Amino acid sequence: MFHFNWLGSFFLLATLSLAGTASARELMVNAYYGEYLADTKVPGISAASLKGPVLEPWRFVERARGTYRVGVLFPQLEDSYWGAVDFGIAERAASGGVAFELLEAGGYPNLAVQIQQLHRLRDLGVDGVILAGVAYDKLDTEVAATVAAGIPVVAVINDIRAPQIQAKSMVSFFGMGAKVGEYLREELDGRPVNVAFFPGPRDSGWAPESLAGFVEAFEGVPGIRTLTPFWGDTEERTQSSLIRRAFHFYPDIDYLVGNAVMAEVAPSVLAELGRSSGEVRILSTYLIPQVYAHIQAGRVEAAPADLNIDQGRIAMDMMIRILDGQRPGVDFPFRAGPQIPILTTETIREYPFERLFGDRGFEPVSRYRPDAPEAEAP
Repeated sequence: MFHFNWLGSFFLLATLSLAGTASARELMVNAYYGEYLADTKVPGISAASLKGPVLEPWRFVERARGTYRVGVLFPQLEDSYWGAVDFGIAERAASGGVAFELLEAGGYPNLAVQIQQLHRLRDLGVDGVILAGVAYDKLDTEVAATVAAGIPVVAVINDIRAPQIQAKSMVSFFGMGAKVGEYLREELDGRPVNVAFFPGPRDSGWAPESLAGFVEAFEGVPGIRTLTPFWGDTEERTQSSLIRRAFHFYPDIDYLVGNAVMAEVAPSVLAELGRSSGEVRILSTYLIPQVYAHIQAGRVEAAPADLNIDQGRIAMDMMIRILDGQRPGVDFPFRAGPQIPILTTETIREYPFERLFGDRGFEPVSRYRPDAPEAEAP
């Protein structure tokens, strides 16, 4: 589950001259201020107790005031989506002078593994935890115990209920699903179609949210038939199997819509089934490098970009601010996330690969120490 990637540290510092400019620049975000009250929270949208969104620039801290060590928990690193989040966290940590260690749970079904990893970080005495939770409402007790131990927790990417969470760096996956739904509604212009939707893991916060946003975009629109959702982990074999199952039960599918791993494998599965991407069109609810390449080649029609590399940067910057003594919701937003563009074959040129995913040669960094001799740039 855990490995020490010195090569990633070498690469990280070697690219700071390029990536650091992105961290130093002002990033426009949707910001929410005030007190987070979990009782006013429902999945998919910000807590009603928060005021926002306010569109404003996020200005990154130049350097942490103290020597901090931050633990980072991801659902997995096999999915390249999380590699981009790691790039953002690692770049911000290096430019801010903060050490971090990253553990990945090995997939969304592994709630027990992530809980054990959170215990481990508490035992190690880290100064803070950045958490991409594998479940929306099953980590409340563990987050509370971590905060009670004097260790602040910041959520990144995946929404979480957790009454004691200190801050959140994320966009609305409800909004991501709605973006895709609005795009498809405009493209269809009243034409009836059958849509197979692949949300992702059922117990995650983001997958049900993206489905709900997509469905709401079609409320009151006749002719759009959304089939029973095909739930499953974001792993290539699982998503390929789900696509085959969908066509077994529903041969007349017009659109495959859903998580990015589904969109990544869909062109090859369609070819295997004797279908073409012209006959069956593909939309993704978020973006990974492989889907980016598919859009460029015309194999996938569109996908919204949640700018996850920036979400990683913001999460680490939030943690630095908290450890420096700033108050979330007062001195900086309790919740913040970049604006969501939708990429198509026409608009993709406006978003270079490096802007969305970092350098093409980046390898995930599991551990970084700014004071380690091995971490010095070659």
